[in-house]
Amino acid sequence: MFSRTLHRAAGALFAASALAAAPALAADAWKPAKPVRLLVGFAPGGSADTLARLLAEPLSQRLGQPVVVENLAGAGGNIMAYRLSQSPADGYTIGIAAAGSMAITHVLNPKGTNYKPADFTPVTLAAVQPNVVIVNNDVPASNLAELKEYFQKTPTATYGTAGVGISNHLIAETMLYKLGVKVPHAAYRGAAPVITDLLGGHIAMTMDNISTAAPLASQGKVKAIAVASLKRAPQLPSVPTLDEQGLKGFDMPTWQGVFAPAGLPADVLATYYAALQDVLKQPALIEKMAGLGSEPVTGMTPEQFGQFLEKDRQQWADIVKAANISLE
Repeated sequence: MFSRTLHRAAGALFAASALAAAPALAADAWKPAKPVRLLVGFAPGGSADTLARLLAEPLSQRLGQPVVVENLAGAGGNIMAYRLSQSPADGYTIGIAAAGSMAITHVLNPKGTNYKPADFTPVTLAAVQPNVVIVNNDVPASNLAELKEYFQKTPTATYGTAGVGISNHLIAETMLYKLGVKVPHAAYRGAAPVITDLLGGHIAMTMDNISTAAPLASQGKVKAIAVASLKRAPQLPSVPTLDEQGLKGFDMPTWQGVFAPAGLPADVLATYYAALQDVLKQPALIEKMAGLGSEPVTGMTPEQFGQFLEKDRQQWADIVKAANISLE
């Protein structure tokens, strides 16, 4: 099963290599001479897009040049990842990506992708959020047991996520596997169209991070069934966890990190790492992220982030094997 939390995995890496890695990143010599493109692999409205837009303005101030968010939605973030992998490693194109394109894709389809992990420079892990199971208000379920019964009695019901092979797709599949039900999956180009179809009753359920799920549930637009972590979320204190509802040890958060093309010069990498650490520690940004249920991660160096990614890929490989998940 997945590690207890991403922070715990990250903490082990911090202790192992912080002293060795940090001095090499102290320099801040390179400065961009023109605007920077910040690529996002999903449509506006999702957690990755929200994080990008929260980072863009303070990062622009830190770098002295505009940071322009560019959405390249589709294929669970893989379209953006491929575009990033093909961009010049000159510091003028960076991207925010998550486990789907940077870990899971290579587990599910190692020979079928048009890019590979070595095509990127990991810069830093930036944020984590708990995930929430939410359903359309017309679904006759208010807890996990009732949701299981609904799916067993309704073979036409479907669930959706923002793409095949993204983390929320596999998290949902893992939950359904553990419940012993099989539900057809509908893949979308981003979180926003998933929610549109959920509200419209075209899909019954989605697994989404709390920054999207909590406002919808609090406004009564959807029903929150469970939080996919070991402790309840402050934004949804009355919603029990999957662990509380019988899926013991279920703890699968979402993460986002910053990447650049492979071969990024050391001085450019140092600038981005230092700038992002400064931005992620700003109280205003922390407060905004907390309001969305997202927690910034600071201090993970590029070397540590690379090690974290290797561990994450192995964890997803274990999940895929155990649940017999495929792209079919």
